[in-house]
Amino acid sequence: MKQILENLYSHKTLDREEAKVILMEIASGKFNSSQIASFMTAFIMRNITLDELMGFRDALLALCIKVDLSEFNPMDVCGTGGDGKNTF
Repeated sequence: MKQILENLYSHKTLDREEAKVILMEIASGKFNSSQIASFMTAFIMRNITLDELMGFRDALLALCIKVDLSEFNPMDVCGTGGDGKNTF
């Protein structure tokens, strides 16, 4: 984590794989809460890059619990009204 923080303090960005690995390591409990807070603080002090965002997305997809709903007939009832039909 020390090297990651030094890179962020130097305004360096993460590539896609680095971002994925960092989020996977955070999720696995490799870092303590102080290290995570330092990472988040340093990270949020600058703009996120597309590669970083894609890496975090890749990690979230790898960590998610997949649910098989194929035996059901599910429907989405949690929309945000973005369909332009004034529904929620």
